[in-house]
Amino acid sequence: MSGRSEVAALPSSAALRAFLLGGVTPVGLSDILRAFDRPIRDKARLKAILHTMALDGSLLDLPAGRLKTSIGLPETARARITHIRPDGTPCGILADDPAATPVVLNTRAPDLHLPLPGDLVLARLRPACGARRREARAERVLARTGESLSFSRALGEDGAPVERLWACNPQIAGTFALATPEQHALPEPGEVVLATLRSMPDGTLAVDTPTPYGRADTAGMASALSLLTHAIPTRFSAAAEQEAARGAAQATALHNQPAPADRHDLRALPLVTLDDETAQDYDDAIWAEPTDTGFHLVIAIADVSHYVPAGSALDEEARLRGTSIYLPDQTIPMLPLDLSANACSLLPGQDRLCLFADILITHDGHMQDGTIRRGIMRSAARLSYRDAQSALDGKPLPPAHPIHTLPATLLQTLMAASSALNNDATKRNAMRLDEDAWVVTFHPDGQPAAFLPRERLATHDLVASFMIAANTLAARIAYKNRLAVPFRVHPAPTATQPRPAARYSAVAGRHNGLGLPLYTHFTSPIRRYADLLVHRAISAWCMEQNPRQEGTPSVACAPPWEQDHALVSHLNFTERRAGKSVQDCQNRLAAAFLVPDIGQNVNIHATTTTRHGLCVRLTKTGTPSLLPWSAFPDCARMNDDSPYGGIAARYTPLIQNGALPVAVLLATCPARGVSVLASHTHAR
Repeated sequence: MSGRSEVAALPSSAALRAFLLGGVTPVGLSDILRAFDRPIRDKARLKAILHTMALDGSLLDLPAGRLKTSIGLPETARARITHIRPDGTPCGILADDPAATPVVLNTRAPDLHLPLPGDLVLARLRPACGARRREARAERVLARTGESLSFSRALGEDGAPVERLWACNPQIAGTFALATPEQHALPEPGEVVLATLRSMPDGTLAVDTPTPYGRADTAGMASALSLLTHAIPTRFSAAAEQEAARGAAQATALHNQPAPADRHDLRALPLVTLDDETAQDYDDAIWAEPTDTGFHLVIAIADVSHYVPAGSALDEEARLRGTSIYLPDQTIPMLPLDLSANACSLLPGQDRLCLFADILITHDGHMQDGTIRRGIMRSAARLSYRDAQSALDGKPLPPAHPIHTLPATLLQTLMAASSALNNDATKRNAMRLDEDAWVVTFHPDGQPAAFLPRERLATHDLVASFMIAANTLAARIAYKNRLAVPFRVHPAPTATQPRPAARYSAVAGRHNGLGLPLYTHFTSPIRRYADLLVHRAISAWCMEQNPRQEGTPSVACAPPWEQDHALVSHLNFTERRAGKSVQDCQNRLAAAFLVPDIGQNVNIHATTTTRHGLCVRLTKTGTPSLLPWSAFPDCARMNDDSPYGGIAARYTPLIQNGALPVAVLLATCPARGVSVLASHTHAR
């Protein structure tokens, strides 16, 4: 028996963490002491160390079940704050939970700043009591999205300004008084101020040290407030810009040069890009030809991973952003323009590095065979969705249009292949999700001019079907070869989650919406970090399958991405943040656009009901609003506050979902993106 030093120190927190991360077998206190050759009498001291590690977040990333529950450590988890209740209580979701269980942070550690929407918090969970929602205590903020908040004068139920402020971020509910009214005056209606929230002695929150920011109805303010309230970075570091410039120079040097020995030369293939008229980042190009059994598809995707190696300044910036954001009046790219609009964009006539999916499908759209390879390509033409649709419909295009340089039957072949893929999707009961997207047009002075539903063309579905095929193939390759990539999963509806959202997952799972057992994102690496991660893993796999010839210059390749639940959680957060920032921007623009309609009847589209009122969409702008139950007459018992009699009626909608009723627009708030509505028969 080996002798033990009775005065030897217990292993450090770092050593314990390394040991726990190094295995998956469940261990208890005795197992850990045995591994470090310590006596059983050290159990209490070891448990104290582990307790401290649990509360500082050191145990968050351990394999599931690694520590035995009999140890009795506090249950901690990462919580992502999604909104603040009117009483100031932060609420959110368990960030690493695949089901995104809701959590309420009823208490927080002393001297801990109020967590704000978007913040990542270390939460100590209370024992689960059967309900999906968990209660927790906020121990510390792991990642802060921002400090300054924007505020404006709040509106009452009648649309008139009140003597309080509300946050321009609609995820922060409630209104707030000024912390020091003797030093600061309330801003005028329409004015925006920057401030912080401060806890008052009575436990309430108040707005502290407001400073002027500008008027909410000025051109560009809607986007500025959306970027500010969601703490979205808009500038790249100098190091990232320099790396992007070097990447652009490398791309320029590729033109008209022999293809690298480790890449397939696709430059003779008439690949085409199809995008919106305003697009600048073209990350996919397609081509197809008929075969005896179906179609041969080539789907080329810009090889962004070649220019953005793991751990580089560009990689850090891209990871922070997670995705490009397309606001109505500006784009916030995930990568600097030297890459997103130049070196990585599949510009017509320019040689570009790519990864390409080489796929054979049957006439029924079933994938017979397919692989992904590294290549170099040259786009034959850049087409807009509308021009491609016009050509398919037989409408003439100008003689100088690039479509005339393509093979005469290419578009028809692409459409036929797309129809086959869509037929296969129908057989597997894939959902057809019609995009409820609106396009905002602007006057020369930057003010919104019109809100128009985005036209859905057959060419949109054409490109979508090709991208789904390439993403499906990438997922199959990643799963078969055990590549660690973020998969895209979409759970089936349940009683508790009737409309679950698709999300990224470190573990492969079914995509119920597409009817596919495996799926990932591979086709948009210029604008999505998840796709870039998939590119890195598959590019490394490609090089292993096709070793470089002797003497070929080495290509830098990052090691495979490890299963990182925190990163997957971050990808899901940045995706939601992008969607919310776009919607918030449109809501603010709509509030400014609807000012001339204040006091008039407006058409609304009923969508659903809540305990607070009827959720609607304004048919003129497509933006959401709420018609509170207080807007309806008491004769319908909607406002009956008696303990029993009015409950059933209060939650029974007077208007069925999908109806097109009329309401009165009482007021709008461009700072928060709010439209105040009332029943047209009872508005005063």
